[in-house]
Amino acid sequence: MSPAAGYSGTASLRQWRVTTAVRVFSLALATGSVLAAGSFSQAAPLLAAIALIASATSALEWGTPTVGTRWLPVGESLLVAILLMSTPEQPGVLAYLAVPPAVAGVRFGLVTATNAIFVAAAASVVTAVVAGDPGGADRLARAALWLLAGYGVGLLATWQLRSVRDIEARQAPYAAANQLMSQLHQLARHGRVGLDSAQVASDLGVELRSATGAEQSAVFIDADGGAVDLLAAHGDTPQLLALRDQIADGKPAGPGVAQLPLRSADKVRGHVLLVRTKEWTDEPLARAQEIADEFVLRLDTAVLFDDVRLMATAEERNRIAREMHDGVAQEVVALGYVVDEIETVSQEPEIREMAANLRGEISRVVTELRFSIFDLRHHVADHRLAGALTEYVREISHGTGLRVHLILDESGPALPSRIETELLRIAQEALGNVRKHARAANVWITLVSDGSDVTLRIEDDGVGNAVPRERHWGLQTMTERAERIGARLTITPRADGGTVVLLRSTDVATPERITTRDHHRSPR
Repeated sequence: MSPAAGYSGTASLRQWRVTTAVRVFSLALATGSVLAAGSFSQAAPLLAAIALIASATSALEWGTPTVGTRWLPVGESLLVAILLMSTPEQPGVLAYLAVPPAVAGVRFGLVTATNAIFVAAAASVVTAVVAGDPGGADRLARAALWLLAGYGVGLLATWQLRSVRDIEARQAPYAAANQLMSQLHQLARHGRVGLDSAQVASDLGVELRSATGAEQSAVFIDADGGAVDLLAAHGDTPQLLALRDQIADGKPAGPGVAQLPLRSADKVRGHVLLVRTKEWTDEPLARAQEIADEFVLRLDTAVLFDDVRLMATAEERNRIAREMHDGVAQEVVALGYVVDEIETVSQEPEIREMAANLRGEISRVVTELRFSIFDLRHHVADHRLAGALTEYVREISHGTGLRVHLILDESGPALPSRIETELLRIAQEALGNVRKHARAANVWITLVSDGSDVTLRIEDDGVGNAVPRERHWGLQTMTERAERIGARLTITPRADGGTVVLLRSTDVATPERITTRDHHRSPR
């Protein structure tokens, strides 16, 4: 059951409790009236029959309302009307005629309340006519008053509960999201669940190879727009990609190749490709499918969390960029106006020179702030790392004196979004270091990717000496980002002067690790 369905079920349970309480209170009130009139012995069978009808109806109404349960108050109205109009009238018991229409309005709405009062009225008239009671007309008048009172309560409840349901309907998605996030927070806080999709996919590959003797594996997940993302691979990645395309085209891939679906409750989330030298038989295939079914919920959750994390990160970066633009950037610009004023009004050459130097420094800071804001807002859109890099390089070349030489060689499927985002951030940091510290005239950027292997090379002809500085975390951050996607980052001097930043990975999309059953991992 989904959290939204659970939230709706909670509201339904609350309504059931209200209607049950109405029935109990009405029966108690009728019993009190009979006791006060001293006719309990005569009225006891009638009260017992009404109590039996009310109990059965209330029990059948338990749970979420359906088309069938909407007729229960109507049936209750029919039976109660026939019972009350065909037996000697007892003080206060006739008031129970108001209960079914009121319950129908609370529980099911206007249509059911109208049906209940119509059936009760028709049954009362027919029963009174058949019984031939001389005082039937007066009794029908009293019954009509109670039916109208019950219908009025039902209408009022329908109007009130419609507003409540509208509010609950608007809150339901947020309540469901809050419930899911709370559960996810508790699991993550206690270390019971992995939230990295690549690592979960890698764990799945390790389990499958260990259980089936497969030498190669690849885990694919279906993305938006019909795309397929490679989350983890072990072995010859280009061969695995070719085999996947071959199977997708309906061509036989050989007896040692098996493709298993990643099946969740509502649809297929992706598939796993396994390759081994021996021909596949039913037993290892069944075992592999069992393992895949065990992992699919973890994997689907991790993929969803990746998307949430990317959206949250992008929103936070945009928030910081807005605050920088509206706060510190405006204040620095205002300082520039003050310095301009000092330079204008002062007649002292030394003060004018100092003001001019300070104005130049303020202009440099404003430029750096502008680049920082652009870095924060810039992101990869629609699996277009090459486009994001091109746009960023264009901004750098326009805003500085750098000559940027860009080489892009992308083939195969797009990398997962989180991989592309990390590569863009590494490139931004490296180019920012060149712009601020290298005093270079040229920078060369080369990106080569075939959908699994990636090489990113950024070199400049500046002063070199790119070493970590105290209280400067750029190089360390780039290294951490590279490790997070299973790549290796090296920073070396350039032969003709300058610095070379090289990110290279034979399997950037799949940071495979040695994994044990209890999921304590060690880097490869």
